[in-house]
Amino acid sequence: MIPLPHPRRVLSIQSHVVYGYVGNKAATFPLQVLGYDVDPVNAVQFSNHTGYPGRTGELLKPNEMESLVNGLEGNGMLQEYTHVLTGYIGRASCLAVIADLVQRLKRINPNVIFVLDPVMGDNDKLYVHPDLVPVYRDTLCPLADMITPNAYEAELLTSIRATNTTTALQAIDALHALHIPTVIITSVHLSDHAHKYPNTRHLHLIASYRPLAKTDPTARGKPVLFSIAFPEKEGVFTGTGDMATALLLAYLGNEDVPVAGSHGEEVGPEDLIKIEGYLKTACEKAVAAVQSVLEETISAREAWGAVGMTGGGRQAGEGEEVKDVKTLASFWKRRELAVVQSKRHYEEPVVRYKAEDVRLHFR
Repeated sequence: MIPLPHPRRVLSIQSHVVYGYVGNKAATFPLQVLGYDVDPVNAVQFSNHTGYPGRTGELLKPNEMESLVNGLEGNGMLQEYTHVLTGYIGRASCLAVIADLVQRLKRINPNVIFVLDPVMGDNDKLYVHPDLVPVYRDTLCPLADMITPNAYEAELLTSIRATNTTTALQAIDALHALHIPTVIITSVHLSDHAHKYPNTRHLHLIASYRPLAKTDPTARGKPVLFSIAFPEKEGVFTGTGDMATALLLAYLGNEDVPVAGSHGEEVGPEDLIKIEGYLKTACEKAVAAVQSVLEETISAREAWGAVGMTGGGRQAGEGEEVKDVKTLASFWKRRELAVVQSKRHYEEPVVRYKAEDVRLHFR
């Protein structure tokens, strides 16, 4: 385990599934392995994720979320939190409760770090009600110290479709303009880099740090700005974004990078160099760990296929449309992340894909 200089406690508000690994189920164990106390609030409690042919469960109501917060406050627990992490929520009214909670926590401790994963959709598919989008943009984003959208979620928040480096940086600028110091687009296809990888399809993580974004979103100075290219694994998986955000929080946690300078204090050249190093290292580790988890998952799937499947149904290949209920359920079972089996990858990630500075001449 990585030793931490003082206690870290995360209030993690996102989805929960009984079976499988998305939301809090994908985020909690990696954070705990890395030395964080995690208190999950299950904004959604389902039997399984929605890719399966059926699911049962309920969304947390805003009054129920408020009741949980009041219980924590009544027992003097709110002041213990160093981080707030949010993922899939499901109700716009619950986002308003979260906004109030974050403001309350920051009044108690201005250095509480709010990490916002605006889980709304992926691959041009919106899987929340459209009324959540403006609440994320106008209410939660200005409170966030770090945001981790995928390319589609960045587009929903900024109306800028990131398809190459130029448009991705335009989207990042627009997110900084929402008063967010640290912006990390966790996965985006960049068409202007495709020629570098003729035989494989690659994704990019793009990270940007602008310390004065909280107090002056137009301030530029010399930003921290870099990208990490990594191969896209064949197949479809769920929970990788939830895990990636949790790992970014954990690997950055020792240095308080997302909050440094966000209250208007000066960040000198030496501080900026340190922050750049911390942020690059954290992003490299997070990419490495998630890639290794996917490799563990794929290996487990292949082993499962070698010994046969439980529950009946035939095996479905990647890219094949699955309609049979038993086959669809088995398809998703074999793609649940190998979260527990990957413990060593969180503790000692093997970095294979390095951060590269992004050129600014076209901005």
